[in-house]
Amino acid sequence: MNFEKLSERINKAHKLILEEKTGTPEEFAEKLKIGRSQLYNLIDELKEYGAPIKYSKKMNSFYYSKPFELELKYALKIIIDENSKQN
Repeated sequence: MNFEKLSERINKAHKLILEEKTGTPEEFAEKLKIGRSQLYNLIDELKEYGAPIKYSKKMNSFYYSKPFELELKYALKIIIDENSKQN
């Protein structure tokens, strides 16, 4: 998976969790266009970075149990050095 797609997915997941609009795990996975097991892998990865993610059956949504902000940035810079090209 490319970095752009991955960062978009993580940002979308974060936004949905912040707004407490994820729906059930199946609905959340569908919103992110991934499988349920991939969703839980993503959630586990976010938890490794300190995201206090919980699930509420009453709200039918994942949520952050404490204030949590996520800033994900990526940059791609292509450098073409004419001297390093091989013929």
